Amino acid sequence: MDRLSSSARTSLYPRQAHRYAGVLLLSASALMLSSASNHSQAASLMANASTSDTSPSPMTGLWRQPNTEELVLPSLDGQGLSFADQYQNKLIGEWSLQNINGRTKMEHDPWVQETVKEMTWRLNAQARQQAPLGMVIIDNPSINAFAAPGGVIGINTGTILAASSMDELASVVAHEVAHISQRHYEHGADERRQALLIQIGGMLAAIAASAVNSGGDAAAAVMMGSQTAAMNNNMAFSRSNEREADRVGMQIMTQAGYDPRAMPRFFATMNKQSQLNQVENRFLPSFVRSHPLSNERLSEAQSRAQRYPTLSLAKQQRHQALFDLLYWRIQITGKHASQTELTTAAKNSVGAKVALMHWYGQQQRFDEASSIMAQLQALPNSQMQALEPLLSITHSQVLSEQNKWQQAAEVLAAQQRLYPERRDLRLYLAEALTNSNQPTQAQILLKPLTLQQPSDRYAWQSLQLANEKLAKTSTSPQLARIATINALRYRSHDQLWNGRYDAALISLIQAKKLTEQLQTSAQASSARPLLANITQEIKDVKTAKDFKP
Repeated sequence: MDRLSSSARTSLYPRQAHRYAGVLLLSASALMLSSASNHSQAASLMANASTSDTSPSPMTGLWRQPNTEELVLPSLDGQGLSFADQYQNKLIGEWSLQNINGRTKMEHDPWVQETVKEMTWRLNAQARQQAPLGMVIIDNPSINAFAAPGGVIGINTGTILAASSMDELASVVAHEVAHISQRHYEHGADERRQALLIQIGGMLAAIAASAVNSGGDAAAAVMMGSQTAAMNNNMAFSRSNEREADRVGMQIMTQAGYDPRAMPRFFATMNKQSQLNQVENRFLPSFVRSHPLSNERLSEAQSRAQRYPTLSLAKQQRHQALFDLLYWRIQITGKHASQTELTTAAKNSVGAKVALMHWYGQQQRFDEASSIMAQLQALPNSQMQALEPLLSITHSQVLSEQNKWQQAAEVLAAQQRLYPERRDLRLYLAEALTNSNQPTQAQILLKPLTLQQPSDRYAWQSLQLANEKLAKTSTSPQLARIATINALRYRSHDQLWNGRYDAALISLIQAKKLTEQLQTSAQASSARPLLANITQEIKDVKTAKDFKP
């Protein structure tokens, strides 16, 4: 059984440097397309094969909605789609998630994901009844964002780092939500299929081109860049679609509590970057290619934004404080910032100071990390609380670097009691519990996440690790075998959502063989429902493997 790197304590996803050359380009073109010993505990383990009674409650918004003009949107009752169309869009969205996960380098940090997801879900709720199928953050320096039928929304880390505020970031996401809510991908079955294939193919080719370009293979970069440009030109939205997405996006932003003036500001930033890239004969931002920025459109967006009321100072400050934390968290998780940059920025930025504490922990410089923690804890209570839960998360990661997993769990548990609905705290706490020999408690935290979001690969990997730990530490051979079976099952779910269908089938076949052996033991009656679940999971993987949009 392949295992995750034990050295990556702060993330279950070891960072790997991916080089996208001809193989990835061909992939893009082809897209165009699971320490107790009694029977009751065994039954508890097998319950992992089915469902949990609890799930995290929805995250509550803290922003009041100002009065503004009503959104002109399609019917919220199924978004104006038939049941068959909704089901087809769901299949397309799942297919796109699996392919994107399998071919791009992701930003998996739970706090970053939670922060961007909370913003995205709040924006989406202004215009759509259905929650997005998934939100992906691609670890790539280029400026790009995309959306696909079924409600898959993606954004590059480069877009976040290019923004100067949470409002500017929200403007990009709101624009993509508007494309989905206005069904710009769905004017017909053929157009919808072509748009999706070109969207994913163009995105993967763009990543391939930027990766090769950074590697210095100029000839391959030129070839990929030209094909990328062609694909992005073909997928470009019409002028009327872009103006509608701008207009609806601003309304969505306003109702969600963001400053609509940030949209033309960020567009202007991208426009300047595009002109600079053209002069230097560099690649255009993919977002500009697929969402053409004309002077007329920019002027129209600036004029429209002025009609909205000015955002209150309190909201501006709250948004900016959160963006400061997000910006520097991505800098440190993506290994983009040097010690000098962090040290210099930490003089004026609290977000950079928290990131520097994290960096010191990674470098095993624990005295310096503790010194920064003491400085932050000395802040007025209101300021320190504004840093939570990221401050406690970072503190726990410094402790985990010292193998103080129990202390890390105690720090996180205090925050998790305050914010039981937060996915990031559940994931970090589950990791600390597993490593402090409490895998059963870890599973209690994790299982609701997979029910709430079946595509949550981080949660599936965490469940796999918890069951591997349980299999190693259990004194009961029967319990150990059940834990091994569940570890294989959970691994298959991760492989499924990574687009590795054959690997997922192999994991499930192994789990099925172990379960069939279990039927001949004292656990035979309990093994039957487990076997039924595995059989269904095999069918699900085969269905996903055979699906073609």
